Amino acid sequence: MLEVKGQEQGALLEITTQGTATQEDLQKFKEAIRMKILQEEPLNILFIFKNIEGITPKGLMEDMKTFPYMKSIKKGAIVADDTFTKVDATIANIIPGVEVAQYSPGELETARKWLAE
Repeated sequence: MLEVKGQEQGALLEITTQGTATQEDLQKFKEAIRMKILQEEPLNILFIFKNIEGITPKGLMEDMKTFPYMKSIKKGAIVADDTFTKVDATIANIIPGVEVAQYSPGELETARKWLAE
């Protein structure tokens, strides 16, 4: 399941994924990014991962690397529970140019503040 918030201009784009991500979810994600880039660029994204199943962090980042709008992303914050392993070093290697920080679920507001800087 994928939920998208913050699609209006000036709002922080928040992508929440819970459980298993589907191809439909990936398409929804790509469309949300495409529409947001039409409003503002570069943009910052907050990724919230809950109870992730069926995809490894490296697999997710490899999928994102082929995403045509990746160069339009300045910063990405990852808020994740224990089902998502620490991947910020991996992301930095796979997607150069995107500043990444990872936070625990209790640090959601800290992640939002970092992205607003």
